[in-house]
Amino acid sequence: MKAALVQPPVWWTVDPPLGLAQIAGCLKHHGHEVFVFDLNILLWKDRLKKYESLWGWEQFHFWNQPEFVSRFFAEHEALVSRYVESILRTDAPVIGLSVHNGSHLAALEIARRIKAGDKRRKIVLGGQYFFFGDKVKEMLSESCVDAVVCGEGDESFPELIRRLDCSGSIEPLPGVWIKRAGGLISGGEPIAIRNLDRVPFADFTGFPMELYTDPERLPIAASRGCVWQCRFCSARAFWSGYRYMGGERIFAEVLHHRKLYPPRGHVEFYDITANGDVKALHRFSRLWIDEVTARPARATGWKINAIIRPEMTPEVLRDLRKANCHDIIYGIESGSPRLLKAMNKGFVVPVAEEVLRNTRAAGIVTVGNFMFGFPGETEEDFAQTLEFLRRNHASFSRVYASATFTSLEEKSYLKDHQKDFGIKEVPPERFHNLYWESDDGANTYPVRLERYKRFRALAISLGIDAYKGVNGSLEQDHLANLAQYHHYAGKPFSAVANYLDYLDGDLYHDPTHRHLAEQRPALDALLRAQKALTKANLLAEAVPEAEAIGRDVERQVRDGAGVASILAECKDRKGEAFELARFLARAWCSLKSLPGQSFRISWEGGSFVLYWSQEKAPGIADLRALRSRMDLHLRLAEVEIRRGEDRKPAPACVR
Repeated sequence: MKAALVQPPVWWTVDPPLGLAQIAGCLKHHGHEVFVFDLNILLWKDRLKKYESLWGWEQFHFWNQPEFVSRFFAEHEALVSRYVESILRTDAPVIGLSVHNGSHLAALEIARRIKAGDKRRKIVLGGQYFFFGDKVKEMLSESCVDAVVCGEGDESFPELIRRLDCSGSIEPLPGVWIKRAGGLISGGEPIAIRNLDRVPFADFTGFPMELYTDPERLPIAASRGCVWQCRFCSARAFWSGYRYMGGERIFAEVLHHRKLYPPRGHVEFYDITANGDVKALHRFSRLWIDEVTARPARATGWKINAIIRPEMTPEVLRDLRKANCHDIIYGIESGSPRLLKAMNKGFVVPVAEEVLRNTRAAGIVTVGNFMFGFPGETEEDFAQTLEFLRRNHASFSRVYASATFTSLEEKSYLKDHQKDFGIKEVPPERFHNLYWESDDGANTYPVRLERYKRFRALAISLGIDAYKGVNGSLEQDHLANLAQYHHYAGKPFSAVANYLDYLDGDLYHDPTHRHLAEQRPALDALLRAQKALTKANLLAEAVPEAEAIGRDVERQVRDGAGVASILAECKDRKGEAFELARFLARAWCSLKSLPGQSFRISWEGGSFVLYWSQEKAPGIADLRALRSRMDLHLRLAEVEIRRGEDRKPAPACVR
């Protein structure tokens, strides 16, 4: 039976999406004809100029915003329509879309267009977005969706298609939800694949390999889950236990891809823990040593993520290097024994130091991942991390300072037990995975950012490569995150300044343009109000009842009064008192012109102070400068974007 597989945006552009390739391999193994459409890479290639940076990892959150996704598809309608027509021309009765947090809205945009073109096509969604099951009913309520595969789809999706081929309808089976008679039917809990050795190879033959930005790299996953249960990590919630392929099975797949794609000489292991079973990893390396020895010109290099464990002996590490293992990334996270215990890390500092030293001695690029601001981390704990780095700098080729510092990952132990870790409780609508703070206010996003910067600065001074780890700009990411943090914390002036700093490095960024354009009326109102308040404060020095007049004017404005009616109420006031009321009325009515904004005027220390949300307004000169800078950026961006869009994009690549 024919099946089309679609990868919606947004996803990486470095290499083909492994999840979709794995499903393609499973479908072909069961005799189905497969058509692959990586719309993520295709739309990335021909995107409009103003969306140029929206595929950076730090930009993924924009793809969770309905307005942004709708606008993107509307502005790329002709391009998307051509790809949808190509999908329909395959005559595939079933179209599967790979969905995760960041592509679910785009998946629905594509699914609606497919159904509009031919309502007989069966749309099936699957992927990490449905591993917890809490999104199934929401997505199945969409008329364009016929079924959802929860959990691992290696066996359930091919079986779904087989039954459809036999009966002409989608049947419920374990891990699959379907629609029937106006209701939703679950086939039961998904069944985890216990023996990964029998999983078919991933299949990349339908992907536009020439478009991915790393021409040498292919992804592979030889295990699922993790042997540890770190408090900050959600891996155990995604995957049931830890399952792994044997060394022979890993060797067979790597060799298979090496023969099909000779130019791609690097294998990227996407395993969370590639050394969960050291014997299997060691066995693979011994088999690959024979391949490297027999055909050195075709030797494939590889990289893994690993945990610190004493079984990573000098002998094992030497064999991994002989087998062309180039890099090992270890999750160190902290140099504080107390904090490592709080994180539930499964190692002690002396073992970590020995494994790092032996890895570097074996000639393997040795990388350490570090976190900052884990709940309970004190300055003393952080100092121990810095000292760990100094003490072991010769063992590190690179360090990766986590760009999110400590994120409260969905379904992680940390996220589910925030109170136990002293994280300040906020209403659900105010929760943010990055901008949380401790109950005592000592651990905030800016504090974590500062520790991150100090760590990287020390690494660089020690001659260690403090690389960013993934595509994107860390500096830009932190400017954007600081802007969002300040907005979240009720400091909109600081947020606007950060957004403008961001545009200095990414002038084309459409979401930032739109946000600033929305804030322009507020700055105009604030500037008018601040001018009036400046005059009011000069008068207030000579008016003993200034505070009382301020309260009275505020009351009248909140009751709906305008300047004229307020002044009519103040007709009995004379001289400076009347003028004071007049300027206060102007200030308040300027702010009142923008409903929905959080403005206030407070009497503090003998003068009136203007606030936007929780942040005190700067003086008139600084407000004017901020407003002028905003205008300049927006005008320049408009001109440059128009100039960029006038250049003809490359022809769309339809597969």
